[in-house]
Amino acid sequence: MPGAVRCARLFGVCAPLVLMLVLKASLAVAQTPSPPAPRCGALCLLDGNNRPLDASQDSLAISTFITNGPTLPTDAAYTGTSLAASDVRVQVTDPKAPKGAFATLESRTRSGALRASLRVPLTRPTAALPLRSAYVRLVADEIDQHARGAESRTLRVALRDYVVVRYQNAALTLSQHLRVGEPGDRDAPGSARRASVHIHVLRVSPDGPPVIGRDDADALALMRLQLLAANEIWLQCNLSFGEPSETAMEIVSPPPASMLAVANEDGLPARGAGELRFRVNGRAIGPIPTLAGARPVDTANSIARELERHGFFPQVTENLGTRSGAGRSADVLVRTQSGALVSITPAGPLPLSSDARQSLRIGKVDLGDGIQEFDNMTAQVGSLEERTMIKALADEDPRTIDIFVVNQFTAATRQGEAFIAEPHGPIVNMVLIDRNGLRHAPLAWTLAHELGHVLMNDPLHPDNVGPDRPWLLMDADNGRGTVDGPKRLRSQDCQRMRETARRARFPLLAPFDRASDAPPVGLMTFTPAVAGPAPQAPRLPTSGTFTPAVAGPAPQVPRLPTSGTASSERNP
Repeated sequence: MPGAVRCARLFGVCAPLVLMLVLKASLAVAQTPSPPAPRCGALCLLDGNNRPLDASQDSLAISTFITNGPTLPTDAAYTGTSLAASDVRVQVTDPKAPKGAFATLESRTRSGALRASLRVPLTRPTAALPLRSAYVRLVADEIDQHARGAESRTLRVALRDYVVVRYQNAALTLSQHLRVGEPGDRDAPGSARRASVHIHVLRVSPDGPPVIGRDDADALALMRLQLLAANEIWLQCNLSFGEPSETAMEIVSPPPASMLAVANEDGLPARGAGELRFRVNGRAIGPIPTLAGARPVDTANSIARELERHGFFPQVTENLGTRSGAGRSADVLVRTQSGALVSITPAGPLPLSSDARQSLRIGKVDLGDGIQEFDNMTAQVGSLEERTMIKALADEDPRTIDIFVVNQFTAATRQGEAFIAEPHGPIVNMVLIDRNGLRHAPLAWTLAHELGHVLMNDPLHPDNVGPDRPWLLMDADNGRGTVDGPKRLRSQDCQRMRETARRARFPLLAPFDRASDAPPVGLMTFTPAVAGPAPQAPRLPTSGTFTPAVAGPAPQVPRLPTSGTASSERNP
């Protein structure tokens, strides 16, 4: 089903020619001087290949591997490497280092506040060699931070955090820092990016309670937690949705019946010789004649002209066609001069449309039974109820992702939907999510999953076109809120996200920060190391047509926490 989701290489060169090309390439490589390897100095961080990281040029990244899987070396082998290049270890040159020497790793926010700290023992085979620690894995959330068997090997960070390494003995004090991700104003795969969201939490009824939480304040607090979790997940791509406390959020009532749909679902042209009648805020509109052969958008424009004549402000949009439709339907959203949504009702006992072929319907939003989700036939256009809500309440900023929180989907077949930019309809970059998809926060990643469809402009899940990999965020139907649950992104996911933004007329990604941003005062001031093996600070907030994608081909169950750890590694 195009646009909707339920939430070998060939060689034609003979062997001798291949051998010649390989030999020539080898000679060319041999003749090309290699760039000088970075030097460590007295103190540095080494990457997973034991390569010294240059604090002036290199940046750090969180792991995309399952935290406590076999990719994390289990011992402190001096010359050993890690399968994850993003893992780091400390190296210190100190001939007079005492027995029991250690270094301290700290993650600090962009303001300098301590996020987490970790004390790492330093060892060496002989006194002639530098000291080294075991490998440490940078992680983004509490689940990875406390992954069983790796608790003393993780450091929690956020986008553009400072990771400070410190070493001290009686005669020597050393410190150095690197950043998580590259500066946002650089055009590089690791540069920090920000995507803006606008969250709309629906009320169950006009002036009723919100669909989540005990009250309005509680509902907004829950969504800030959800956004925090999304920031943690998408740190794998060096992306943030902004500081949750600064994100646009609102509690809104379901819109009134303020939209008319012409030829909903079927997109049929008018037979002609019919009439359209209805009332707007009690005022009779019509009769409006239907013309033979008029497309739905033509009829919608006729309605708009009549509404304008009565002093209303209509907005006409043409939808994509349904899979079984003859053409494209069209909608007319109606407001007053002040911008308020109107109330549309039938004109007494007369039908809205007397045309023998082209229908006219009033769009209504009634969350008493949840919102009507699209089906296989209407996947590219959405249900009339969805369109009425979105077109009435979404902001008009094409660089923003609108998120609508509802109580449930009527058929209860999914927890979320995403409306992406392709193939170019009137509604783009929208996410719908119900309270079932949110209620296990922060152990569920449904919101992060649906945002992924929008960011990558991709309606499919990896297991739609390949093997089932339940540890991936974009997997269709996995439900484990654990360290080996569906929370990992792949390098190709991050690459597609960035390429989508480059091609977009209105890109969703913007620079997160600038290289010229000054570090916080006192960042490198030495502080005594903590006594525990892996103390971690409490969680702090991190920095904040029309193709639908849903959470899975089968109903997605709530992602409940389970016990146990990964028994084998899965490489995302």
